[in-house]
Amino acid sequence: MKKELEIEERVRLLEKEVNLIGDDIERLRLDLEETVDKLKLEIQAIKMTLRELLPGFEKRHSTIRESVIREIDPEDLQ
Repeated sequence: MKKELEIEERVRLLEKEVNLIGDDIERLRLDLEETVDKLKLEIQAIKMTLRELLPGFEKRHSTIRESVIREIDPEDLQ
């Protein structure tokens, strides 16, 4: 009987720990989502500015973008 109570208590503690970890993961997911959204908006603002300031930006950007995708490993960027 005592052993069963110990096991039940351990299970309750593990469930609590799993729930807390799940909450932490959800908070991290939301933080990452917010950061990505901010980056998307910043990139869009930069593109709009460059389109306005530089004639031919779209064509040059497409060419440079393709080159960057082929030649640069994102893991190497800081």
